Amino acid sequence: MDMKTIVSSMITAEGYDEASKTLKVQFSGGATYEYAGVPATEYQAFLAAPSAGKHFSANIKGKYTAKKL
Repeated sequence: MDMKTIVSSMITAEGYDEASKTLKVQFSGGATYEYAGVPATEYQAFLAAPSAGKHFSANIKGKYTAKKL
């Protein structure tokens, strides 16, 4: 999965695989997690959000199964 750098104080990079509905997030502290079952619509909303970190905290964290890589 290709990772793309984003401008955020909380998140440094993200990637998404539509076939498996997997979102990969690299945080500014260095940890990387994969989130399973994230719909494409949620991923698009994450990208379009004024604050990726706030959107992530409110709409993704704790709502999808996470795995630390």
